[in-house]
Amino acid sequence: MGPLLKTIGWGLYCTCSWTWCIGMWLPLLLIERWGWPGFWLFAIPNVLGCAAMGYLVRSRVQSAAMVQQHRGAMRWFSCVTIAFQLFWITALACHFGFDALVPSSTGMVLIPALVLGLALLVACMPLLGWLLTATLLFAWTMVCFGLVGTQFMDQIPDRGSVPPPELWGAAPIIAIGFLLSPYLDLTFHRARQETPSRHAFAVFGITFMAVLLFVTSYWNIEHWNGVGIGVVLLFWLLQVIFTTGAHLRELMATGEPGPGRWGSTRVLVLVAVLPVPLVWTADLLDVAKTSLLNDTYLRFLGFYGLAVPIWVLSFMWPRAAARTRRVGTALIATLALTFVLAELGMVGSPTWWLLPAAAMAVVIPILTGRLAPARGA
Repeated sequence: MGPLLKTIGWGLYCTCSWTWCIGMWLPLLLIERWGWPGFWLFAIPNVLGCAAMGYLVRSRVQSAAMVQQHRGAMRWFSCVTIAFQLFWITALACHFGFDALVPSSTGMVLIPALVLGLALLVACMPLLGWLLTATLLFAWTMVCFGLVGTQFMDQIPDRGSVPPPELWGAAPIIAIGFLLSPYLDLTFHRARQETPSRHAFAVFGITFMAVLLFVTSYWNIEHWNGVGIGVVLLFWLLQVIFTTGAHLRELMATGEPGPGRWGSTRVLVLVAVLPVPLVWTADLLDVAKTSLLNDTYLRFLGFYGLAVPIWVLSFMWPRAAARTRRVGTALIATLALTFVLAELGMVGSPTWWLLPAAAMAVVIPILTGRLAPARGA
């Protein structure tokens, strides 16, 4: 495979590895709340932030050094991401029922087991297999777009159920999450190290935006039935398998014993599976299905919008802080407080609670790096 095809292939790999349950579901929630402005708030920092990572990380050597220095944090990023996929696909089986295909109680067991089993298989593919699979998966996604069509996109309103000014309350936490999360994503570092050209990330930006536009075409899927919903469900299933497999592969690739591993690969996979029985338990306790799916989904986002930025701004740049007990205690306390504010602003209302959470997630880590810098920083 020549350099041009490899560059395109790694761009499509990033597109497919980044099309996970955030890209496939959060736009629907934001459209419901704010209409088209909610979608653009999601899409613009998402595409630009992820594409920029490939250019700001100047070389494969720099990427490899970042992985070595932040291996534990990146491995836990993958662990949480796998957990998020398994939670979401299990909660979807509970929420939608799929009774015409399989009883919901069976689906909640069968679907996550199928996802994890197939993901473990694809995790063992060689690199060329990943590029070919990503190309086929992106092509299938565009076929899905053609099958679903754009008729429902025309029905997306200019405003939703939440007052438009509250969009600005959610904007900072969404922006910093998407701008900074790629730096802890092992699949992005894999692409940065393997691609012949940084322009693979430009390919990503263009193709990922196409995927996000497809997502808007099924924004009202909860009112669908028939063939259309089957097409979207297959799209969801294949994408979750790809993303989960990609992160499993990187967990195995970075799992050699040594300092900074923060747990064996086996332990991290077991942790990632924990949300599945928790969804089963919630269903047995008759927890409201919409609350189980959407509210818990939004709580997962706190990891990417708060925990990840706190780590990146504390220990990556602009100035790395010392990894001492005092610094760790201060950052954990900051994270706990921001999570409380995020619960009030994202799951509850109004979103203005998210403004101090985002401010703390940015200002305190930067100050920590200045007041307690690492040696040589």
